[in-house]
Amino acid sequence: MMYKKTTQIPNIVLDQYLRTLSASELKILLVIIRQTNGWIDARTGKRKTRDRISHSQFKEKTGLCSKIISKATQSLVLKGLITVSDQSGNALHATLERKGKPRLFYSFQPAYIIPSSMVQSSLGLVYKSIIDKTNYTKLKGQN
Repeated sequence: MMYKKTTQIPNIVLDQYLRTLSASELKILLVIIRQTNGWIDARTGKRKTRDRISHSQFKEKTGLCSKIISKATQSLVLKGLITVSDQSGNALHATLERKGKPRLFYSFQPAYIIPSSMVQSSLGLVYKSIIDKTNYTKLKGQN
């Protein structure tokens, strides 16, 4: 069955990145792909390469909280999968550069692959799908 209204997901997302992305990163990435590749610009007749997406739109479309959206976005930037820019097209690489900006534009532009261990250490994050409450309590008690 063919669907008339579809969004193309680039093969690289499914073939290379899917197994390394967390659920929150994948949700954010899919929203960006939907808001860009999923629309044709009326002026140019071509698919959009970037789109203004508000934080509240990410919250509504993904069901994620603000903190997780920010962390996943920064991780995708560090991995080189997305670009976040201001209205003039200036790339905003760091979270602090984006904070308080009224309009942020997102684009899916995989440039290179950064090993996930480098991204985790630079973010100070450990990706776990389930937090073991017992281990967490033991670690917290040791600090």
